[in-house]
Amino acid sequence: MLGASAALALGFGGVMAPSAQAHSPYWGDGTYTQTDLRTGARSSGIAFQSPGGSYVDPPVSAASLRCWGAYISGRTFGISCSGTYWRAFADCSNRVRYVTPALSGSKRVAIHCPAGTRAVRGGAYGR
Repeated sequence: MLGASAALALGFGGVMAPSAQAHSPYWGDGTYTQTDLRTGARSSGIAFQSPGGSYVDPPVSAASLRCWGAYISGRTFGISCSGTYWRAFADCSNRVRYVTPALSGSKRVAIHCPAGTRAVRGGAYGR
């Protein structure tokens, strides 16, 4: 998809907390929030569905994308990464992979699976 890539995948699930439902106002949409680790600026949006869903293997790794602090909790997969052009993704229990738009720099990203689902793994890929 994006040439050189990095993937960090987790294969464990979490228990869905009722408060997690507040992340997405739309029942069927995955959403994301990002925080710039240098400036603290925050933004959010709708994560798009990846063709092939969670059945497609994540891309292989690249040395230039650094990621750390991955976690899964209920509907949310979170990860911090630093790179020049990268995307984060979460595979949800509805067998859909939700992907962020292209990001650049050092960011903390949280992807929220749609209401009624849970995050089962996630990662990041890019340059």
